[in-house]
Order: sequence, then structure tokens, then C-alpha cells
Amino acid sequence: MLRAVLGFALPLTLSNLLQQTYLLADGAVLGHWVGVDALAAAGVVQPVYLLADGVFLGLTTGFAIRLARFTGERSRRGPATAATALALATAVWAALCFLVVQGAGDTLLRLTGARGAVLHDAGVLLSTLGYGFPSVFAVSAVFALLRGLGDSRAQMRLMIGSSLANAVLAWFYVVVLQLGVAGAGLATVTAATGTAVTGLLLLRRRGGLSPRRSLGRAGVRAEAVAGLRLGLPGAAQQLLIALGIVALIRIVAPLGPSLLAAVTVVGRLEFFAATAFLDLSGALTVFVAQNLGAGRPDRVRRAVRRALPFTLALALAVSLAVVLLRPVIAAAATTDPVTRELVERYVLVTYPCFALYAVTAVVHGALNGAGRTVVPLVCTLVSFVAVRLPLSYLLRVRHGADGVMWAVDLGWIVGALYTAVAVRAHLRRRPAGPPALPGIPWRRVLAPLLCACAVLLATAGRYGYFRDELYWLASARHLAAGYDDQPPLVPLIVAAETWLGGDSVRVVRIAPMLFAVGTALMSVLCARELAGADEERSHRAQQIAAIAVSASVLVLVEGHLFTTATSGLFFWSAAIWLVLRFLRTGDRRLWYGFGAVLGLGMLNNDTIVMVPLSLLVAAPLTGRARLLREPAVWLSVLLALVIASPDLVWQAAHGWPQFTMAGHLSTWAKRFTALPLQLEAATALSWLWVVGWRLTWRDARYRLLAVGYAVTLAIVVVSGGNFYYPMGWYPLLLGAGAVRLADRWPTGRRWFAASAAAAAAVTLALGPPLLPVSVYRHLTAVNPFNADSIGWERLARDVAAVERRHPGATLLAVNYGEAGALAHYGPALGLPTVYADHNGYRHFGRPTGVSGTTIAVGYGPQALQPYWDSCVVAGHVDNGRGVPNIEQGLPILVCTGQKYSWEELWPLLKHYD
Repeated sequence: MLRAVLGFALPLTLSNLLQQTYLLADGAVLGHWVGVDALAAAGVVQPVYLLADGVFLGLTTGFAIRLARFTGERSRRGPATAATALALATAVWAALCFLVVQGAGDTLLRLTGARGAVLHDAGVLLSTLGYGFPSVFAVSAVFALLRGLGDSRAQMRLMIGSSLANAVLAWFYVVVLQLGVAGAGLATVTAATGTAVTGLLLLRRRGGLSPRRSLGRAGVRAEAVAGLRLGLPGAAQQLLIALGIVALIRIVAPLGPSLLAAVTVVGRLEFFAATAFLDLSGALTVFVAQNLGAGRPDRVRRAVRRALPFTLALALAVSLAVVLLRPVIAAAATTDPVTRELVERYVLVTYPCFALYAVTAVVHGALNGAGRTVVPLVCTLVSFVAVRLPLSYLLRVRHGADGVMWAVDLGWIVGALYTAVAVRAHLRRRPAGPPALPGIPWRRVLAPLLCACAVLLATAGRYGYFRDELYWLASARHLAAGYDDQPPLVPLIVAAETWLGGDSVRVVRIAPMLFAVGTALMSVLCARELAGADEERSHRAQQIAAIAVSASVLVLVEGHLFTTATSGLFFWSAAIWLVLRFLRTGDRRLWYGFGAVLGLGMLNNDTIVMVPLSLLVAAPLTGRARLLREPAVWLSVLLALVIASPDLVWQAAHGWPQFTMAGHLSTWAKRFTALPLQLEAATALSWLWVVGWRLTWRDARYRLLAVGYAVTLAIVVVSGGNFYYPMGWYPLLLGAGAVRLADRWPTGRRWFAASAAAAAAVTLALGPPLLPVSVYRHLTAVNPFNADSIGWERLARDVAAVERRHPGATLLAVNYGEAGALAHYGPALGLPTVYADHNGYRHFGRPTGVSGTTIAVGYGPQALQPYWDSCVVAGHVDNGRGVPNIEQGLPILVCTGQKYSWEELWPLLKHYD
């Protein structure tokens, strides 16, 4: 078995080694004949190039697996169908990437943190490579087809020819014609074009892959879906790697171009050293897929058992060789002595753990062939994104370049441990699961959801930004691993939104609408889980759940404004749905999904920890104490902590300010109002979630969830938290109520229709801003949130009028809403940088020294009297609409005679609320 696998892998390894030799030679040409900046520029372009080529390579893996299975089954028309679907995917991806690179290439490169000559050279190189993307992707598609057919020798010949041509052309364009970094890109484009043409001619000569032999449009469409389903996890893995390398370069860039160049050299060396193992992994993928397609799992087991010891021995030999040859490698890469020393040290620190990476990669190949393509994706998420990147940043601060190197080893160790756990779970025999559930009746479910989306889209631009949204815009310009009052996910989402579509209020509110739709779908899925195998009952329950949630605050209110509560509802409901599904099926793997969702939810808002805490308290109370002894449960908690580690580490490094923030939010008034305000979640449909709670309580299988909700509610009441924290349970409870109502259909149809209409009417009147401001201003007591969307631009104009009378004054705001508004609207009005010592905004900068004049917005004169000799009211905030919001009527002060420096004042002015 091992001979068959190696016979497939060896030609690929030889050709890939030659290709990696070209990459090293290309780096040497740039480093010796152009300079360190050009070599660093190649390193900056590498992740962007991988983002395009790597993601597509992951997608092609799914089609290669499909083709390998067709080959094992000896299908006559399957291979041509898979090849045609891959050809269409190649054309679409090539066009998309060309447009993105040519239109937003400079922006992508700036995300790496590169500047100056390095950024200029990187832009030239990426623009040149962009014209060759169609050829590059065509080459990847040809190689995928050859792998699926089991013909690695043809791929070897093509890769050898491409690599030799690339090396010769790089020397010719860069050294002879002196085209600089553009010559390196032009060499890649020319070689890829020749290889693509040759490969397509070779496939045509083989026959059997002509589109005329495919299963027609419907067959190609179905095959494209199947191939993408297998390939998307691999594409997502490559995407994470590429984005992670961008983040890694951004982490390394402040340490200087020498370290950036060293990372480039070692990164290419890593690709070179890993080539044999990645090819062995690819060979196992094809071998496993073909033999499973042929019904020979015994051959798969024997091949994997023999491949792993061989991989370990080879990896140890490669590691030893690289460590011993590190001076030669460094000298061949560059003439800069500092870069050489860094390369040698990097190799010495990282390569003792290289064997773990190699064995992990080979195991991933076997899992890919078995269709378990999600495991490598999660491994990358855990080891690279959740471990290596945060540790690189944190260790860099204290240990410099050495810290970045140690993070590599720790990431490989965690990845190997996760893969071992995943393999054990895969090999463990599982009893037959419960009967399959009916599907989702999409037409009946989407109708109410689309109506809700239409309302949200129509009202997205009304009134203006909410105060939190202005804060997110400011936070998006100051991205960090954490903030005093929030984790980093929402600012990161807003940064992505504004980067893609601008910073208009309509763009910012796309994400909350999508989260709200996701929350509604979670309710539908909960109804599906609880309704059982009866198709009519299940479809009716799902439709009722969709209507109920779409008419509720959960969608029509929370889907309008972007707050952490909006995204939190989705993460809460998704985590609870996974627990519900576990209670029905007993599939322990669902706990790992629960841990992943919990971790992402913790990056959104830490209040989601109430879900596992409530379940752990409820477990012994409902006869499920064995869950406390279940390893998968605690591994899911560990996974959540790993995913949330960037924020947790940031909080620990800054003294856990979120605990201070939570103390300021807790009040006795919230304790008294938490219970009655639970009726606000569904208004006139609140009876439906009460019925749903009774259903889960009466069914012993799901009583854990009923008690879990009660425990969450008790935590909120005792702690004095916000009343909306338990709302993450209502998608489940409304879904359960929908199941109970479906059992009584059509008896309860009229009552439900009347309740849904009343709930929608109340929510529409008091939720999204459908009413004119002149009417709404009399209803702000019912929904004060929309009031905080009015008047921000006028506030900025009022402050600008004061600033024009006091040019050069320092601008200070009392809260993040005012500061966010002044930061957003101020530049167009000529305002200076605004500062605020409030919550997380206090880390976005502070003045220095002593200011002659300070304009303080929102402060009362008495509050600043201890710190300035004089504070005169120069105006008041007036939204001009008569809306009694938080800012209305607050003074705008002009303060002079500052008694303390800003360094002394900043801790005194700090406040949380």
C-alpha cells in the first residue's frame, strides 16, 4: 500500500521540489540583484497571491476528490462532468480575482503594514501577477484533474517544465533586462501561460473529459455543488492561512525590513521542506478517495498505518538537514548580515518541531480523501489563527523576533494535538443515529424572512447612525485584540464592511440584518429538531417559527441597529440549537461545534458564557449530571477559550476592565424590571414562547434547556444585568411553541394569525424607524434606542462653530457616541482629533502636555471645575428635532487654565457606563 502511495507522491515531490527551488532562486535573484526591499516586497505579495491561488487550490481539491471517486467507480460520464464543472469554476474565479487585484490591490497590500519602497515594489509585483491569474488558475485546475485521474507523472513533467522556464525567465527579466520586481512577476505569468496551454492539450489527448460527455447542465450544476461542498473547507483553510500571513506580516513589520525579509526566506524554506509531506498528503487523499469509491476500506487502513512511520522518519531527517545547513541556506538567500543571522536563528528555533507539522499534514490528506475536509480547516483555525497569531503579537512585545519564532512551535504543537483528538473521534465506532429529519420548506420559511428583510432594508438609512455604530466606526480605525467594554469581533466586522462598501449607515446595517436572519433560521432549525420525522408537522412548525420570529423584536428591532446584542442573539441561539441537536441525537461531535460557536460568541460579547454556566448548573438538576463527566463537553469549553484567547489575553494584560464595566452596568432597577421586560421579546406572541418552555420542561429529553433558561434568567436578575441577555433563548422557545401549535393546527390558526399581526404591528410601530421624527419624538420612552440615532451631524456642526471661534483648541467628548460622531463628521468640518476618556475610546489616543484651550462636549461645568480655572458654556447640543435623547441640551464648554497635564488628567477623567 505504501509503495502505491509513494509511487503517486514521488513524481509530485520531485517536481514540487524543483518548483520550490525556483522560489528560493527567485528570492535569491531579488535579494542579490535588486535588494532587501524587493525581497521584502515579495514576502508582502506572497499572502495576497496565496489568498487568490490558495483559495482556488482548496476548491480544486473537492473536484479532485470527486474525480478520484469516479475513477475508482469506473464511471463513464462522471469524470467529464466533474472536469466541466471545474472549468466553469476556474473561469469565474479568474475573472473575479483579476478585478479585485486591479481594483483594490493597493488596499490589500496596505493591510500588511508595508510602507515606502517595500509597498511600491509590492504593488508593481502584484499588478503584474494579476494579469496572469487566468493562466495560474488554469494550471491549478489542470493539476487537480491529473491528480484525480491518478496521473502524477504528467503533472511532474508539466511542473518541471514550468519551474525551469520560470527560473530562466526570472534571471533574464530581472538580471539581463533589469526589470526589477516586475520581471519576477512577468516570469511567473509567462511560465504559467505556457504550462496551462500544454496541460490542456495533454488532457485533450487523453480524452474522456470533453464537456460533450458530461451529464448536461443539470448534471454539471449538481457536480459543481458537490465539488464545492468538498472543496470549500479547504478553500476556507487556505483563506485563513493567507489572511493569517497578512496579519503575521503586520505583526512582524514594526520590527524592521530585516526580520520581514527573514520571514520571507524561512517561509519559502518551509514550503520547500514541506513539499514531500504535502505531496504525500495529496497522494493519500487520492488513494483514500479511489479505494473508498471502489469499496476497499481495508486498503485505506493499511496505507495510512504504513505512511505515518515513514512520514515521521523522513520529517526528522529533513529537520536535521535544515538545522545543519542553516548557514548555507541563509548565505544563499541574502547578503545582508542581519537578515542572515535572523534566518539561522529562526531555523534553529522552529525546525525541532517540524515533524509535528509534517505528520499532521499527512493525516489531513487521509481525512480529506474520506470526505472529512472540515478537520484540516478547524486545525488551521485553532493552531494558526487562535494560537500562533495572538502569541506572535504578545510575545513580540516582550521578546521581539524570538517571540515570533516560538509562536510557530506552539502553533504546530496545538495543531497536532487537535488532529489527534479529531482522528480518534473519527475512528470511534458510533451507533446508528435517529431517523433523518424532514428538510426545510424554504419557500414557506423564506417568505416571512424576506418581508422582514424588506422592512430592514427600507429603514436602514432613516434617522442616522446609532451611538454604538459611531463607536464601531472609530473602533474599526483602531483595531485591537480587545477593548475595555467589548471584545473585538464587531469592530472587525464593521472594518470589513466599510472596507468593502464604504462607511454609510446603510452599509453598516447590512451585518445586523444578516445576523437577525441567522437568528430567525436558528428558531426554524430548533422547530425542525423538536418536530420529529413527521414531514407535515415539521414543515408547519418551521413555518410558524419563521413567522413568529420575523414579527418579533428579535428581527425587526435587533436587526436594525448594529449592537453586540444583535450578533449575540445569533451566537446564543446557534449554541443552544447545537445543544438541542445533541440531546436529540447523542452525537458528541456537536460539542466541538458548540465550543467553536461559544468562542466566536465570546469574541462578540462575553455574556454568552451564561449559556454554558446555565447548562452546567441545570445538568445535575435534570438528571444529566453525566454531562459533567463527558470529555467532549470540557474540550468544547477549552476550544472556546482558545478561540476567544485574543480578547482574554488582552483583558488580562489590561487588568480585566470588562469586570469593572459590568459593575457599572449593574443596577437595582434592572433587577426589578428584568422579569416583566421578557414579554418584550415577542410582544403579542409571548404566549408562544411560554408554551414552548412548557413543552421543553415536560419532555425529559429537553428539560435541561428549560431549566437552563430559568438559570440564565436568575443570573440576570441577581446580577442586575440588562434584561435582553436571556433573549438568546427565545429562538428555541418560539420554535418549541411552534411545534406545540402545529399539533393543534388548524384549531389555533386564527389565534396565531391575530397574535402575529398584533406583534408585527406593535414592533413595526415602535421598532424600526418607520414613523416620522415628528411623531416618534413623542414615543421615545417606549423605544429610546432610535432617539440616539438623531442629531449627530448637527452636534458636529455646533461643535465646529465653537471651534472656529477658538482655533487650535483641544477637543474632548464626554462619551464614545459624541466622540464617534465628531470623529466621523469632524474632518469635513475642519475639526481636530477628538478625544474621549470613556470606556474603550480612551485607548484611541489622548492629548499630551497642557492645552491652552479645551472644548469639552457634554460635560457639566462643575464636573471639570477641579481641573480647569474656567469653563464657560459656549452653546448647547440641540438635535433640532425636539427629540429628548441623551445628548439633547448638554453643554458645550470652553475651558481655559488647565491645572494638570493630560498625562495626569487622563486617569482622573476615566469613566465607564
